[in-house]
Amino acid sequence: MRGASRKSVREKVAAPLSFHEDHQSKFWRQEITRRRSESAANIMWAASQINHVVAGHRDSEAKHILESDLLRAAGALSLLGLDLGPYLGKGYDCLKSRFQFGRFPVYSCPVELKKRSRGFDYQVMRYTELPRAVVLCMTHDFVNPPEDIDFIELPTLGEYLSHQ
Repeated sequence: MRGASRKSVREKVAAPLSFHEDHQSKFWRQEITRRRSESAANIMWAASQINHVVAGHRDSEAKHILESDLLRAAGALSLLGLDLGPYLGKGYDCLKSRFQFGRFPVYSCPVELKKRSRGFDYQVMRYTELPRAVVLCMTHDFVNPPEDIDFIELPTLGEYLSHQ
């Protein structure tokens, strides 16, 4: 669009990378619809994989599941437009993650893995300037997060995929 003779007004999308009980981003919904039209079987497979990980976390014996266990959903997330980067375990867990939604260029964004999103308050309190980041979690319970932090709640995503 650089060098174009006409200016174009772009829609501002709040929490563009978020998908949780309270907010499902327009970008996620459009991408899921697009990919479902290309291959409903792939979306059903992604739903089953995500729901399998979610079911494991709901087990009463699974009180302290490692964050890295959430990575079992990486293949399903990749089918939906999120390629998780390598798991580093320090700093941001998946620093070189990439989002690819429809006609938009690839967007690089770090992803932090947490069982509960409120665990991300450590980073918010400790680091005054955070880049846009996404928290991939089982439970989104962060109260008043910064505007540039998005949240993906796996149970909500799995349920959405299963019922659309």
